[in-house]
Amino acid sequence: MSFRKILLFLHLMGGLISAVFLILLGATGSVLVFENEIDHWLNGRLTWVQPQGAPLSLGELSARLERRHPGSRVSSITLPTDPRIAYGMQLRPTGPGKSASLAVNPYTGEELGSRDTANTLLPKIHQFHTNLLLGPRGKYITAASAIILLGLSISGLILWMPRKLWNPNVLWQKRAGSYELHNLAGFYASIFMLLFAITGIVIHWDDETRVFINRVAGEKDSPPPKRAAAPRKTAPLNPDQLLAAAVKAVPGAAATAILGIGGNSPVRIIMKYPEDRTPAGRTNLSIDGSSGEILSVQTSRTAPIGTRVAKLWNREIHTGDIGGWPTRILASVASLSLPLLAITGPLMWLARLRRKRARA
Repeated sequence: MSFRKILLFLHLMGGLISAVFLILLGATGSVLVFENEIDHWLNGRLTWVQPQGAPLSLGELSARLERRHPGSRVSSITLPTDPRIAYGMQLRPTGPGKSASLAVNPYTGEELGSRDTANTLLPKIHQFHTNLLLGPRGKYITAASAIILLGLSISGLILWMPRKLWNPNVLWQKRAGSYELHNLAGFYASIFMLLFAITGIVIHWDDETRVFINRVAGEKDSPPPKRAAAPRKTAPLNPDQLLAAAVKAVPGAAATAILGIGGNSPVRIIMKYPEDRTPAGRTNLSIDGSSGEILSVQTSRTAPIGTRVAKLWNREIHTGDIGGWPTRILASVASLSLPLLAITGPLMWLARLRRKRARA
């Protein structure tokens, strides 16, 4: 048996085994390129506000919210970079009780509603895309699908290479069928399939990838954050003081979330530089909530190369965010080629079986 026939058999078997998963991952991935925009549209009442001058200070917003909810304290705040989007504020009870997540108008302090009542379609699609709603076991299935996709992409290119450059005009021919569609979509989408496969594999093993790249590059991982000082008798810093300390430590970056306000553990602040295309940003600070001491800083500009590759650039490439709207649209369209290839591949196999039976 020739090498080409062996490769064709493996290509066929890999496509048949992973067809269902590739259809699902391609379809959901195409939607998730616009995850935030669709989620904002589905939850408009909890999202959109009318800008009215400067927003109220975080301390004022927190005080108003705590007065309306006695016995609770603001523990986390999300700060969208779009001034038309509401803040998210997490309330934690000081005693027994349940935490609440609220959408708040930053200009008036008005509560728009509880995030617990939000439409969860997009979060569920996101979880389905990453783990098939099966938890850790599902992640291994999606990782295996990404590995198979990598093999399909490479083997498909090898199988195509000996043939002449594909002529798109064949689609207009009356006899064009699944074989032509499969070859056309496979060739022109091959580079995207490779990128989706490689970045999907890295997402699953991002920590291992980070460590490996840092070792190859001779760089050390970021040191673990220092521990916060022992709890003091003084009151914890308010959100405005924490935000001011973060902005001073990382000038040029905008805060997108303040997590762990008023607790015994260090406060974590997530920040985003203008060139960072990830939604929340990949700059993290750890701050002592009582003294304001910066315990650790890892920015997307100065992080070790392994961290930037595995945590920042890889994610931007996988979602198409790396070039803004043009690459996002391209990624969404390219993701739809996965279901097309996964469907036309088995159709080609069935047609081949029918021809063999007819000859027999």
